Amino acid sequence: MLEAGIKPIYVFDGKAPELKIGELKKRSEKRKDAQEKLNQAETEQDVSKFTKRLVKVTKQHNEDCKKLLELLGCPIVTAPSEAEAQCAQLCKEGLVYGIATEDMDGLTFATPRLIRNLSNNKSDSKAKEYTFSKIIEGLEITYDQFVDLCILMGCDYCESIKGIGGKKGLELIRKYGSIEGILKEKFNITEYAEVEITYNEITNDQELKKATLNEENDNEEDQNNENNETKENINESIDSLKEEKIDEDIKNEDIKDEDVKDEDTKEEETNEDLENDSKNKINKKNKEIVPKNWLFKGARQLFKEPNVLVNQIKESDLKFKEIDEEGLIKFLCEENGFNEDRIRPAINRVKQSKKKTNQTRIDSFFKPSETNIPNIKKRPSSDNKNNSKVKKRKPK
Repeated sequence: MLEAGIKPIYVFDGKAPELKIGELKKRSEKRKDAQEKLNQAETEQDVSKFTKRLVKVTKQHNEDCKKLLELLGCPIVTAPSEAEAQCAQLCKEGLVYGIATEDMDGLTFATPRLIRNLSNNKSDSKAKEYTFSKIIEGLEITYDQFVDLCILMGCDYCESIKGIGGKKGLELIRKYGSIEGILKEKFNITEYAEVEITYNEITNDQELKKATLNEENDNEEDQNNENNETKENINESIDSLKEEKIDEDIKNEDIKDEDVKDEDTKEEETNEDLENDSKNKINKKNKEIVPKNWLFKGARQLFKEPNVLVNQIKESDLKFKEIDEEGLIKFLCEENGFNEDRIRPAINRVKQSKKKTNQTRIDSFFKPSETNIPNIKKRPSSDNKNNSKVKKRKPK
């Protein structure tokens, strides 16, 4: 990017929101699963596939990256919490053109522009730019509704309603206006879980495990889920016994038709009560399940009121500095074993690119407007005129 004349500003994550611990735990479990599959991998393709899934960014990795960027003279910013949120804020303040990330959450933080595949080295992958205002206009929804739509589709901070994806979520948001409207009209839910937004610095799997244990101690979700499963099993057994009893009574013809009707009515009432009392509201027709104690309000708050530095970073803080060539050689070659013969030419290329001045676009001086070109009839060329007057001569 530096050689191409792009001036990147690197933003690093700060403390993670407590609501993100569940997502971090899932990622940790996926890495463990990838490690097990890697041990069983037989082909080179499988090894490459599962090795990529084992990548774990540690605190030391972040510190090494920061040191390398400082030696290159690139400005860095450490966000109070989520890096994407801070990037979006820098873009809103006009300090950067856009944010380059593969995480589409940047749009949920209302960044004016998001760019994907900017650092992708694959020849068939082209950089894509997304303009937030055009997305909102195209979807025909407000920003608040867009945030709710992203939560319905799935985010890092809470679970989503099982059975509702992007297409159906957009239809529901347009119809009911918000998540609360969907829960009230579609699932008859009018009470919502509240959550206090707190932050925790997770730097390794041990701290993640500790944070997870604390969360489990504060919230007896596992026990409640187990109780719910037990209750559901008991209810299923009761329903099964009722059905067997009804079938037996009908077969033996020991009861009258009216008694059978009464039993059916009682069974319907029982099923209705169980459905209303269920902790997870279920739309049986479409198999849509709302998570118990759904923390969508906390997720919404994190997107709309993120923990970021507002008007605290100045343009002077983001200026590029001179490259510390000897410092780079020491860090990369002496401390990390890189080949000096390959590093020095790369440093020289970056030096040359930094000397280039940014080309000023002509439309920065005035607003371009459409030019109406009049239709002009072409006059016949002189050659055509001469050719028209030439008479064919008969051969002698």
